[in-house]
Amino acid sequence: MKIEIKTPIEKVTLEFDNAEYFKKIHEEITESITDELNIKGVYYEKEGSGTMFPALLLKNSIITVYTSPDSSSASPFFL
Repeated sequence: MKIEIKTPIEKVTLEFDNAEYFKKIHEEITESITDELNIKGVYYEKEGSGTMFPALLLKNSIITVYTSPDSSSASPFFL
């Protein structure tokens, strides 16, 4: 499972081994891109390092969710 975030500057891939963590991050992304005040964000952490994705950055990104291990089934978020 992975989530790919294509920002205006770069492409970031968030990879998950744990289905619960995947679901948590997915829910936080959904909350952030629907937040009218743009105060929410997502903090992704793996192997001791983390990345913060603010709501406005996510709203200006193309987000693709890959739910199968072979990455063949993708479902992009569009707003």
